[in-house]
Amino acid sequence: MRSPGNGLRAALLAGCAFALAPSASAETVAQASGAAAFSAPAGPIVLTRELRRTMGRSKQIVTRRSYEIRFVPEGKGWRVDGTLISSEVEAPAELAELAALEKARKDVGLFPLTLDSQGLIVAQRAPTDAVATDKARIVANEAVEKIPMSSTDKTVAKQMIQTIATQSQASGGNWPVDLFRPPAEPVIDVRNILLPGGNQGRVTVTMQARPASAGGLRQLDRRILTEIDGTSRLSEETWSMTGDR
Repeated sequence: MRSPGNGLRAALLAGCAFALAPSASAETVAQASGAAAFSAPAGPIVLTRELRRTMGRSKQIVTRRSYEIRFVPEGKGWRVDGTLISSEVEAPAELAELAALEKARKDVGLFPLTLDSQGLIVAQRAPTDAVATDKARIVANEAVEKIPMSSTDKTVAKQMIQTIATQSQASGGNWPVDLFRPPAEPVIDVRNILLPGGNQGRVTVTMQARPASAGGLRQLDRRILTEIDGTSRLSEETWSMTGDR
């Protein structure tokens, strides 16, 4: 079986980092579940998620989305309500159209989140901005057409884009389940993956947090390294929470 072409390899790398990254390891959840009860912030908090994806050797796409969130007691846990208050995108000039679509995305349907008594996310949904998702898919497919590769590889790449979009919508917000109750120690999760055409790869997720004094979130960093056929792609995320805690 031949190795994937450069364009197809790039599509696979981007897709696996986005769709197959674990939200949290069993060890992380176990650490949180054995801890004292979670103490939620009393007032509104600003939660910011910054996502950095590398392109080639020197270019990056950086998105920052900030939400004003509130923790509302519900049953034995909490409901987290939130509203998008700012969105920024930094991208290479050739991706300006895709960057504009991402900046305009409203994250409709992302909230509310449901937390248990330990502060772990037990229910999260994917944003339902179907129009923006469809536009992004069209732009991505048009980009594939411009990549110099065989028609067969282009077909597979487009199939991967469709699969990625479907898995993204089905997998929820894909936020770490222990986002608001991060572990004190770094957590590393390695997952081997089987790809179309019999190719194999590996996704390594590293999470490291700086908890607030009360044990809640101050900053959480997640690195997702996707390795396929001797090629690697790095995606990095940082969540931070500011406000009266």
